[in-house]
Amino acid sequence: MASFISAISFVFLALSFSTTVESTLVPAIFVFGDSLADVGNNNYLDLPIGFKSDFPHNGIDFPGRIPTGRFSNGFNGIDYIAMELGFVKSPPPYLSIRNAVQMQKGVNYASGGSGILQTTGNGTLTMATQVKYFADTKRALAKIFGGSTVNDILAKSLYCFVTVNNDIFAYYSVTGAVNSTANAKFVSNLIDEYLGYLTMVYKLGGRKFAITGSAFLGCVPYIRSRNPTGDCIDELNQLSVQFNAAALPRIQQLSNQLPGFKYSYMSLYNLSTIISAEPDSFGFKELKSACCGTGKFNGETQCLPNATYCSSRTEYFYWDIAHPTQSLYNLTTQFQLYGSNSVVTPINLKQLIQS
Repeated sequence: MASFISAISFVFLALSFSTTVESTLVPAIFVFGDSLADVGNNNYLDLPIGFKSDFPHNGIDFPGRIPTGRFSNGFNGIDYIAMELGFVKSPPPYLSIRNAVQMQKGVNYASGGSGILQTTGNGTLTMATQVKYFADTKRALAKIFGGSTVNDILAKSLYCFVTVNNDIFAYYSVTGAVNSTANAKFVSNLIDEYLGYLTMVYKLGGRKFAITGSAFLGCVPYIRSRNPTGDCIDELNQLSVQFNAAALPRIQQLSNQLPGFKYSYMSLYNLSTIISAEPDSFGFKELKSACCGTGKFNGETQCLPNATYCSSRTEYFYWDIAHPTQSLYNLTTQFQLYGSNSVVTPINLKQLIQS
């Protein structure tokens, strides 16, 4: 009798998983990355306040005006991707999960301040840790739904990678990016590490990868505030350009080597240049200063409870010292889903999902 009840329970759970598949464009979303994708993992870590955002005025435009741990005035890009794909909300932060059933629509492992390299973001969830947690997730799901069902689900799911920016920041802060030979070696090594993690997730069952490249790092309010001229720092922007240019052919090569590996690569740098050229066309009026913060460009300190914040948040490119506003996250998602090869290549996210 016990085995019969167990079998019935398994069938019920499997049906519940298949119902999820039918109601969304992908069965689940698994997220790896940094503060651009974190939805609350850092809330559970013992970190300095600079690595956290679970306090006002963060979340002022989130439903209920709740500071959730997102580095945003509201939703972030992962939220918008999830909603566009038919999910009621984005996957929960891994560290908040108490049982495996909570994982069936996906999990978010992203941690603000983290990077690809083990040395980036001391105390955060490194990429190595995030991939380990994904392996743990697969095992937990397999115990409930069975290995065959889980393998099928994972092959059809979406894997979002939003990382490398903190690695580049860290490298620049130490070296100034003044040596072109050293810069090229750093970028090459960083890509090697990145491809290693993509391969690990592939071997665990991932097939569809939404990869977000490096951003307009030399122009974020924090960097501008530290430059006496207030201009962007070209050396930092060039590192972003160099990374994106070198990463694309390497990821394509990886795709050729791994059967069934499909990807969509989003260049945040290219998107930023497009918006900067015609900000009014996209509804932005302020591209330099953060909406929330203190000091020059509102970029000298993060968005703390005692900081001032703007009222016209939809018109601001940056929410705080380095992160987008909810409006920019939303716009970025639209480009990622439906954009052309100038921003997202070789196919956009919608095409990736349909492939």
